[in-house]
Amino acid sequence: MRSAIHRSHISARGFSLLEIVLVLFVLGALAAVLAPSVRDVIERTRRDAEARALDDLAATVTTSFDNTDLTNLNLAALPGSIAGTDSPTVFSASTSALYSTTENGAWFAKVARLRGLTPQVGFAPGSQPELARIAFNPSGNSRLMFAGPDEAGRQRFLLISLVARSDRLALPAYEVSAGWFDAIWNNDWESRSAVLPSFWQNRLSAVQIAAWHEGSGGLTQVNRLIVRRIVLPKFRVTVNSNHPTEQAFVSFNNTPNAFTAPANSGAASTPEILGGRLITINRGTAWPGVEALRFHLRENATVTVQ
Repeated sequence: MRSAIHRSHISARGFSLLEIVLVLFVLGALAAVLAPSVRDVIERTRRDAEARALDDLAATVTTSFDNTDLTNLNLAALPGSIAGTDSPTVFSASTSALYSTTENGAWFAKVARLRGLTPQVGFAPGSQPELARIAFNPSGNSRLMFAGPDEAGRQRFLLISLVARSDRLALPAYEVSAGWFDAIWNNDWESRSAVLPSFWQNRLSAVQIAAWHEGSGGLTQVNRLIVRRIVLPKFRVTVNSNHPTEQAFVSFNNTPNAFTAPANSGAASTPEILGGRLITINRGTAWPGVEALRFHLRENATVTVQ
């Protein structure tokens, strides 16, 4: 009987200090092992969500290329590709500053209109919740859109978004140059073992570069910059003018009679025109003549006047 009472007393005495310390040690060790995995899952989830957001933005940008309203809706409104009465798209001009105002031609204002929103021009996008969800990412950084350099055959655009605190990872200051643009365009931003473009080496400090490359097991932070590449082809319209008296008048870029093929002049081609632009062909002995054809340019086109 005394033995049973003694055993009951021992089982009810609780954990000793040593046992508690051992349990806490084990829990601490487990937390140390699991914390990086949990952090990786959270960061991957944030990155994947932002990648989807940029996919949606890129899709909206691409659909804008067919729009004839170059001032308010078409994001491919670039100097030299618009009428004198149109205003060009305002793209990002900084990689670090937050957007402080909403210009009528701002790229994010055009995206908002394409999505059925009405941005308040002259007011900060941060004060307009629906616009802010376009202009800024959940990390609090501006989403950035840049137009590439003028080149034959295509017009390129970059959509980029940094999924990290800007005081942790820095982007090089924006430069209006093909080198700056191509450094981002040509780099691998998807792999967790990717490295920074060599172009960035002299534009970021050693500490800033090290922050991008920090990680264990050969992993880096480079994939925390989400990049979407958009390509808009350029085409030409060739006019075979075989009529003895009538000319062909080609209008594009919202510019009437932007190119004329004289009567009986044979084959003549327009300069390169951005894809999606509305083309109208008029014919007659003098401008404006009569409209003969209208179409959106999606490939090199040939028109015959005879």
